[in-house]
Amino acid sequence: MYLAQNLRYLREQKGLSQRECAEIFGLSGSAVTMWEQDQRKPDIEMIARLAEYFGVTLDELVLKNLKPPLPLYASNIKYLRKRQEITQEDMAVFLGFSGKSSLCAVETGKSGISIENLEKTL
Repeated sequence: MYLAQNLRYLREQKGLSQRECAEIFGLSGSAVTMWEQDQRKPDIEMIARLAEYFGVTLDELVLKNLKPPLPLYASNIKYLRKRQEITQEDMAVFLGFSGKSSLCAVETGKSGISIENLEKTL
C-alpha cells in the first residue's frame, strides 16, 4: 500500500505544508503527519475526499506508487560524488550551484540539472 507516501508526494507537489493540508480538510495538524508517517489511516470517506482534491483515483492513491522514480543521473551523481569523497558543498561549488541544498535537490530528484552542469561531472 502506498497511501502514506502518496499523500506526502501529492501534498508537496501542491506546495502545501502538513498544517495547510490539514486546514483544507478541517483536521488537526497532527492528523496529516500521522497519515504520512503511516501511524494512522484516514477513514474511507476522507480517502475519497483526498483523492478528489489531489485529482487521482482511489486506486491510484492507495495502490499505486505515484512518485516518479529517481532519475538515473541523480543516483549516478551521488554515487560518483561519494566514491570520490567529495562533499555536497564542494560539488555544489564545482557545478556553480548556490549551495549544497541545490545539489541535494538534484541528488534526490526534486530538481533537474542542465546538460552543461551534467557534463562537468564527467
